[in-house]
Amino acid sequence: MKKLLILLLALVLITLSMVSLAACGNGDPASGSSSSAGGDSSESNGNNEQKAYGICEEAKTDALSIRIDKAVVPSSDILIYSAKDGYKFLQVYFTFKNISDETIETPKNKAFYIVYEEGATGDDSDMTSDDGSNVLPGDAKESMYRGYVELAPGESVSGWMLYQRLSDQNEVTIHYYSGYTNKAPDFVFKFPVA
Repeated sequence: MKKLLILLLALVLITLSMVSLAACGNGDPASGSSSSAGGDSSESNGNNEQKAYGICEEAKTDALSIRIDKAVVPSSDILIYSAKDGYKFLQVYFTFKNISDETIETPKNKAFYIVYEEGATGDDSDMTSDDGSNVLPGDAKESMYRGYVELAPGESVSGWMLYQRLSDQNEVTIHYYSGYTNKAPDFVFKFPVA
């Protein structure tokens, strides 16, 4: 009986791990499939805090849909140096979709910041954060998100960025800024990591 219980528990844990790490849609981060979850940046959770979008939830502007498809530990063959002491690398897959009637450009990769310590944003900011890493991967270079890709109406593009996250963090926060970073972020993405 104990063996059966252990086996069932292990199966449940493996299933939960696979579901949380799986990409949106059909498992392909470049598929462009979308989730119906999410909303616009004006939503809040009722106490003046900005809505935090999770994995596979779409954050939408008037022209652009932004989604984090998955976040994984990167393969060592794309890294050319080690993470700083107390940090681990995190590979975050994004999908951007033009939801307008005009051709638009995707955001620059420097519009996304991983947050190490929450705090006030704006001119008196005490938030500690870092933008997408400047790691230049080897063979996987083409899949890395570069930004400023032109998208026709309805078109989407996917790619990934590398971040160094604190080793002891079990939840990651990423801020998206459409303009300057001396104001509150346009979108906040928050999700668990292993």
